[in-house]
Amino acid sequence: MSSGKEGESASRINGIKSTLRIISDFPKPGMLFSDITPLLLDPKAFKDTIDFFVERYKNENISVVAGNIVF
Repeated sequence: MSSGKEGESASRINGIKSTLRIISDFPKPGMLFSDITPLLLDPKAFKDTIDFFVERYKNENISVVAGNIVF
């Protein structure tokens, strides 16, 4: 049985996973595309996602985060 913190983390992860929309065979046959749009629209799941990133990297002395979105 999971301890309280582990059980809470598992519950948060399951909540995040449940918001992802998986699209088979996109962009090519045999590939799976994870659409995060529903995650962005769910305030609790979005906050949990950000909190996991903060918890994981808070002691890593990161000074810059960069991203790239291709349309």
